[in-house]
Amino acid sequence: MQHDPYLYFDVNKQERDNAIRYLLGAILRSRVESNFDHLIEEFDEDVNIYLAHLLFAIALPEYHELAEPYLSTESSDILRWVKATEDRTIRYFIFKVNADHLLLHLAIFDDLMGRPPEGRKILQRSEKHFAELGKLYYDQASSYHLRIYRKKTGVGDVLHKLARHFDVYLGLLRLVRRDYLHFVTRFRDQAFDRFVQELSSYEEESTKRERVDHFLDLYSQWLKSKDPKMRITVRKALEEVQRIDPEFGKETLDFWRANGS
Repeated sequence: MQHDPYLYFDVNKQERDNAIRYLLGAILRSRVESNFDHLIEEFDEDVNIYLAHLLFAIALPEYHELAEPYLSTESSDILRWVKATEDRTIRYFIFKVNADHLLLHLAIFDDLMGRPPEGRKILQRSEKHFAELGKLYYDQASSYHLRIYRKKTGVGDVLHKLARHFDVYLGLLRLVRRDYLHFVTRFRDQAFDRFVQELSSYEEESTKRERVDHFLDLYSQWLKSKDPKMRITVRKALEEVQRIDPEFGKETLDFWRANGS
């Protein structure tokens, strides 16, 4: 995770890039189909990228393990946790993950308007209630981000735009919902198998490179020395490569065998 502004945990780079490309494509298609661009006049390609990364992150169990201790649909919990720390980074994180949570659960999972939390006798809250909280949390996250870095940043700009246009992006993500649920099903079913296949392929290629380099070093030495005894060592090194790639150096090996070496 060094030098990376997002959390990808144990997912390999190729898998991550393919997933984000798919999700970003789903967002862009939904924008076109809904004539979205007339609703947002300012540049917001950065928001598209942020949302694609966020959609990918919440498909990973590690993200939930990190975020869930700080999540609540009760604003009183959020304020209590924020007041309990003077650390601006933690306050920023609390507001940000809760804003993300409200946005995605309103748009994708549609599960916030159920029964109230156990033990709390409150009226069922509306979508408008949660949307207003989402705007507030994104605004606070943007504010704390500015206090932390003491200058405008790309992430801070995205959070500000999400606070201003929360309802618009909520509508956009609802159009992405079907593609996202399709992605999650395929990603969870295939991720591990694909990872194992890629790892096996990488190990095989790495072993082949090592054996080829060893053979070429020995072969270069033999060309210089023409030492008959060394031909046996070179031939054995070539045979090691051919166990992985039978076509590699086939003519050379056939020539040596024909000449009894």
